[in-house]
Order: sequence, then structure tokens, then C-alpha cells
Amino acid sequence: MAEFMFIDTQQKLMQASSEWQDLKEIAVDLECENQLHYYGSFLCLVQLSSRSKNWIIDVLAVPDLGPLMICFEDRRILKVFHDISFDFRILFSQYKCVPKHFFDTQLGALFLGEEKIGLGSLLEKYFGVHCEKKFQQVDWTRRPLSSEMLAYAVQDTAYLLGLYDKLCAELLGLGRVEWVREECRSLESEDYTLKEQEHMDISGFRSMMPKERAVLHVLFDERRRLAKLQNVPSFMIFTNRQLIAFTGSLPYSAEDWKHLRGVHPIVKENAQRLHELGQQARAGLGEEYIRERKEKMPMAEYELLTQLSEVKKKIGGRLGLRPHLLLSEEQAKDVVLRKSLDGLRGWQKELWMSEEIMKRILVM
Repeated sequence: MAEFMFIDTQQKLMQASSEWQDLKEIAVDLECENQLHYYGSFLCLVQLSSRSKNWIIDVLAVPDLGPLMICFEDRRILKVFHDISFDFRILFSQYKCVPKHFFDTQLGALFLGEEKIGLGSLLEKYFGVHCEKKFQQVDWTRRPLSSEMLAYAVQDTAYLLGLYDKLCAELLGLGRVEWVREECRSLESEDYTLKEQEHMDISGFRSMMPKERAVLHVLFDERRRLAKLQNVPSFMIFTNRQLIAFTGSLPYSAEDWKHLRGVHPIVKENAQRLHELGQQARAGLGEEYIRERKEKMPMAEYELLTQLSEVKKKIGGRLGLRPHLLLSEEQAKDVVLRKSLDGLRGWQKELWMSEEIMKRILVM
């Protein structure tokens, strides 16, 4: 196991932060609770590694992570993450922090055309390191943390700067390292609001009848209320599959609610309320689903968009890259409708300007 400094007091964090100020780059990984063992999503551990030292911060023991957030927002220090999507949402949700000047090794792997882009797969490929999958769903709120859990946590960042070096060397050879850096810069301005699942997000909601939607809505909200009371994930009250089944066949009475199998005990305690909510929803007018009206694209532009999509696939095949990396659907629509490349990154403009279809679009 890689050696590390364990930070579980404010004083230790202040001491470590003074060291981070002198670094040019630092690797970062987060361990979170995300609706798996408790209600809600929140940060539990932060792991950091320099070229010569590792740190693990016990977030649950340190009340003020301000010094760490200052490091994350310091443009003088390059932060190396792997897959920023959820990490940045947690940081923004809890600390209103969006790290600046970062490199996402998952994005780097994508621009190398890697098929397996998970950190475990990349560490195994480049370093022969095997990551224990049993810790991927472990309860990171558990204290004390076992030596195995700490070893797993520190491993993620201990190799991350080395992975960054190897990916950058390969990207440089392909002339794509600046592509990734530009993509990372653009990601600083994304919206990282952490959004909870809503009843309309449940699979099959749109195809339900109005009264089924109404039942699903009230039971979804009640399930969330009970989950908060018990501090458990909503699926532990009853699953989405059970919720969907209730929309078509509600338990006949409060007594039937009490005898449901595979649900949390609090369902029995709230059987009467659940019964009444379900019956009221079923007896009402129901809940309509109003689909957003999308403006139809003129036929000429639609044909251009189709052609652009085909060219994108061909270029992706030639470069060994997934087509969406070269041009997203939104970017493609913007180009076709506005006849402009203003919505593209610099590297994309260079790539696409020589393509015949883009020349045709821009002169129309």
C-alpha cells in the first residue's frame, strides 16, 4: 500500500494546504455516498497525490474544507481527475466549488480512442494494477476506515499523475493533447447542479395513462418523504419496479399495504396514509404529460444535418474516435442552422474547415 498522510483535523488540513500551494500539479479523487446506503449524496473522503506524497482527507472529521477548495480553484496548480462529471457536481452542491485548470484522464483516454475508459481498466493497462471491485459500492461513511479501504482509496490517486503523463505522451504523438486541454477549459463553465431524480424521470412515465401518472407522482413523493425520515435511499422504501407496479394495481386497502413483501418496515407504519394517497390520486383527474414542441427543421437543413452526421462517422472511423467527440448533436444543429462555426472549439474548427460539407454549409 502506498504511504499517505491521513488528515482528520483542521490543523492537519492547514499544514497540508501549505504544501499544496507550492505544487505545479496534484492528482485528486473523491469517495462519496450517493443514495446507496443513506439518503442524499455527499462527500466522505478526498484523496490527493503529488509526485512524491499522498494525502487522504476524512471529510466527515474536518469541518472546514476551505483550504482545499482554494487549491481546487487555484489556476497555478493543475488538478488531475478521472471523470469529473459526478465529482464536480458533489463539489458544487456542497461547497459551490468548480475546480479550475484541470485535466480529466477519462477524457484523455477517449481522445486516444480507448474502448475501456474506467480508471480501473486504464491502471491495469498502463501499470498492471488490479483494482478491487468490492470497494466500488462500499459504505464510505463507515468509521474507522479499514486498512483495505484506505489502500483502495489512495491507489486511485497514487498512479493518476503517472497515467496523466502516459496519456499526454500518446496524445502529443497524435497531435491531440491540446484538443483535450481545450475541452477541459470549456468544461469549467458547465452547469454542475446536482439534480435528484424526479417522478417524471421514472422509466415508462411518458407512456402511462393520466391516472397512472398521478398515482406514481404521489407515491414517489411520499417515498422520498419516508426515505428522508429514515435516512435511507428511496429504493429501500420500495423499488422503482414496485412503484411502477402500484400505478397499475394499487393494494386494495391499508391492511394490504401492511402485508406487502420486500418493502421497508416504515411502509407498514404509514399504510393508511399510503392507501389514502393512492386512492385520492386514482379518483382525481390524473396527470397529463405535456410534450415539448420541437420546432421542425427545414428540409434542406435536415438533409445537411444528416449528411454531416455521416461525415462525422467517417472521420471518427478514420481517427479511431467516437463521433460525438468530434461534433456533438447540439453543435451540429447550431452549425447547420446558423451557418457558423462560432459554437465550435478551436481544434474542431481546424478539423472541420477542410471538409467539403462544412464549406457547403458555410457558403449557403
